[in-house]
Amino acid sequence: MVPQSEPRRGKPSILVVEDEALIRAILSDELRTAGLTVVEAACADEALAYLKTAGMVDLIFTDIQMPGTMNGLELARQLRDQNPLLPIIITSGNAGPKGGEGIGEFMPKPYDMDHVVRAICLTLGVSPTGGRP
Repeated sequence: MVPQSEPRRGKPSILVVEDEALIRAILSDELRTAGLTVVEAACADEALAYLKTAGMVDLIFTDIQMPGTMNGLELARQLRDQNPLLPIIITSGNAGPKGGEGIGEFMPKPYDMDHVVRAICLTLGVSPTGGRP
C-alpha cells in the first residue's frame, strides 16, 4: 500500500477487524447506517488478505487481542509502515496499548457505538449520513 495523494471518490471504506462476531456486526451495521462502506475481518490475517487482494481502505478500526498469527497492534504497525497516512483506530478492553504510541488513536472498550461512529466520521471528514460536513 502507498499513501493516497488525492481523496477517493464515493463512500469512505472502513475495515473493521474484530474477533467478537456480535461486536463486529453491530459496529459494522452502525457504520453502514452512517453511509460508510464496511469490510469485516475476524482477525489480522483476514484483514491483510483482504488488503492484499482488494486494495485500499480509508480507515482501519482494529481490536488488539485476536486469534491468528498477529494481534491488532502488530497489524496496525505493519499497516502504518506501509502507509503512514492511513487513519487507524485501535481498541481494547485492557489499558491502552503498550508500545502503541503514534500508531493510531486508542478507543477503550466498552465503547458507545454512537461515539465510535462519530469518531470515525470525524476522522474521515464526513457526516454520519455519508456527506461532507
